Amino acid sequence: MAITSSDGTVRFLDADEAQTLLTPHVKAECERRILAIMPEWRQRNTIADLSSDNADTKAAAASEWAKVTALRTKSDEIEASISTMTDEQILNFDARADAHWS
Repeated sequence: MAITSSDGTVRFLDADEAQTLLTPHVKAECERRILAIMPEWRQRNTIADLSSDNADTKAAAASEWAKVTALRTKSDEIEASISTMTDEQILNFDARADAHWS
């Protein structure tokens, strides 16, 4: 069933289309959040440190990488939830909203 805005404009054909079209916004926001906490150069260093022979270095890297993993997991959850949202929630969906990421 079509998801229409208050003026009658069809925004999405159905929840599946909404999920398909909104997912790139979620991915972009996830990327923005990851880069905010760990720029690409730091990601490369962290990945290298995960192979370190030094236990403290390896543990610190694992702790930092867990933050990236948590954001990626949350992104997957948000993407999956779009198809179960109400029409109103879909129409008001903003991937940047902190409420989705907490």
